Amino acid sequence: MNEIWAEAQRRGITRLCHFTKSANLAHILATGEIRDAVTLRASTEGFRPTDLARLDGYPNHINCSVEYPNTWYLDRARTEDPHFREWAILTLDPVLLTLPGAKFCPYNAARGLGGGIRSGFAAFTSLFEASVSGNATRTRTARHPGWWPTDDQAEVLLPGPIPLSHVHSVIVKDAEQAKLEHYRLTQHLDMGAVLPPLIIAPALFDKYLLSQTVRAGRRPAELAFVP
Repeated sequence: MNEIWAEAQRRGITRLCHFTKSANLAHILATGEIRDAVTLRASTEGFRPTDLARLDGYPNHINCSVEYPNTWYLDRARTEDPHFREWAILTLDPVLLTLPGAKFCPYNAARGLGGGIRSGFAAFTSLFEASVSGNATRTRTARHPGWWPTDDQAEVLLPGPIPLSHVHSVIVKDAEQAKLEHYRLTQHLDMGAVLPPLIIAPALFDKYLLSQTVRAGRRPAELAFVP
């Protein structure tokens, strides 16, 4: 398709991730898309944004990560909105990496007010450099998997909105949350026909465990929810 896609396949990248408050799932399913901040501000539907400041300078883009979520930022976001403790991770088709206007940052995109954000093949491969200096210097080891960026907080910024058809699954923290979301979205809101598969993966909500696991070349356990 293009050189970014060829490199993503060579590295074994299977998905992108975007996290959101679970309260936003109904809005995403109802509208049929993940909306960027600019589109959301122009709409009248209720939606609770994850990042109010958007220091990266790209409010018309949607922040994503490669293969697993940026759990370091997710952990901070959870503490900033204590009224909404339940979060969900949407897994996305990696072909979105090839979208015109896709941008990449080898560390947290908000750092330096978005000064590290670039587009193109070189920008994509910068996510996997031997050493990356963001808030600290991160270095790849022999065990570091090819599909995982050098810095856990590396970001992919995709132009929005993203159609729901590109969402492959919804990952939640535990079985209790899976049951709650399934009931709320299928029984209460009658959205079962458009709800992607629910996956339970506690490690993806634990920044230390996720980082240690993937940097050792292992994938955290993920369990399909069966109602």
